[in-house]
Amino acid sequence: MADRRELWRSLETISLHCVDVPWLVRGDFNAVRYISEICGASGDIRMAMEEFNICIQNAGLLPLPMQGEWYTWHNCSVSPRNLWKRLDRMLINDRWMERFPNSFYSSLTTRTSDHSPLVLYGDRQQQLGGMFRFDNYLTLSPNFIPGVQRVWQHNIIGVPMYVVTRKLKALNAVFREQRRKKGDLTHNVQLAKGFLEMAQTLVSSNKGDELFLQLEHCCRIVFAKAAKLEQVMLRQRAKMQWMKGGDQCSRVFFHKIAQRTSARRILEITDDQGVTHMDPGEVTNEFVSYYQNLLGGERRRDVIDIRFLRPKARHLLNEEDTSSLLLPFTPADVKQAVFDIAEDKAPGPDGYSSGFFKAAWPIVG
Repeated sequence: MADRRELWRSLETISLHCVDVPWLVRGDFNAVRYISEICGASGDIRMAMEEFNICIQNAGLLPLPMQGEWYTWHNCSVSPRNLWKRLDRMLINDRWMERFPNSFYSSLTTRTSDHSPLVLYGDRQQQLGGMFRFDNYLTLSPNFIPGVQRVWQHNIIGVPMYVVTRKLKALNAVFREQRRKKGDLTHNVQLAKGFLEMAQTLVSSNKGDELFLQLEHCCRIVFAKAAKLEQVMLRQRAKMQWMKGGDQCSRVFFHKIAQRTSARRILEITDDQGVTHMDPGEVTNEFVSYYQNLLGGERRRDVIDIRFLRPKARHLLNEEDTSSLLLPFTPADVKQAVFDIAEDKAPGPDGYSSGFFKAAWPIVG
C-alpha cells in the first residue's frame, strides 16, 4: 500500500510536466478501478481502489481504448480461491488523444506469465496547427463522402458518445489535408478571374473561333466554382467571429471545464441504510432513486381538477397535444432538429458545423 501511494504521488508530479505533450502510462498498477474488474474472492480493496481513481483524476489521465481479454492477471489457482483481476492497463492524457486519435491497445491471453501482454497499436502522428474548424465548402468536394466513410467504419470500443467524438477527432486530419489541397481560395478566385478576362480578350480578337469560345466557357465555369467556394467559406467564417487569440482562449476554457467536471466525479455514495456503494452503476441508481423519492412519491398521484385552473389559464393543451409531447423521440425527430440549424452557424467546441452533419448524415446519422 505504501509503495503504491508513492507511485500515485510520482504520477501526479510527472503530470504537471506533461500538460502540453502526449503522455502514455502503462503496465501493472497492482490495483483495480472498479469492482467489476475482479472475478473471485478478494479482500477489502475499497481504499486502494479509491486512491487509484483519485490519482488518475489528479493526473488528468484517460483510459486508452482496449480490445481483447478483460482480466489481465490470474492467480493460477485451481482451488475455490481462483481469482482474476484487471491490474494491467494503458492510460493517456488529452494531448495523446489529439495526436494519436486512432491508437488503442490489445490485451492478449496469458502464457508464460500470470499477466497478460499488452500490445499498443498507434497511428500517424498529427501535427495540429491550432483549434480545428470545419469549412463547409469541403462538403462540395468529391472526396468528402469517401473520407468520412473510411474513418466511420473503424471499430472503436466505448459508449456511443465516446465513439462519435473519437471518430470526429480522427476526421480532423482528413479535412486538414483536403483543405491544404484546395490552397488559398481567395488567391484561386483571382487567378480564375484573370484567366476569364484573358479568354474574353482572345474571343473578342478572334470572333467566331470555336476554340476560343470553348476556352472562354471553361474559364467561366472555373471562375464560378472558385467564387462559390470562396463565398461559402467567407459567409461561414463571418458567423464564427474569428478573433485574435481565439484558439488559445477556447482551448484554455474547455480544458478548465474538463478539469472541473472530472474533479466533481463521485466515486462512492452511502444510502439511507448506511450501505456504501462504489460500483458506478450502483452510484447512479442510488442518485436516481433518491430524487425519484424526493420529487415523486405520493404527491405525483394526487389528481388535480383542471376546472380550477381553466379560468386563469389562457392556453390549455388538449389530450392530442399532450399525447404528442409525451411520445418518445424518434430518429426522424433528431434529424429534423439537426437539419433545422442553418449550415453556416458557428460550430461547437469540436469545430464541426451543422453543415457537416447534414452533408454526411447518410453515414453519421
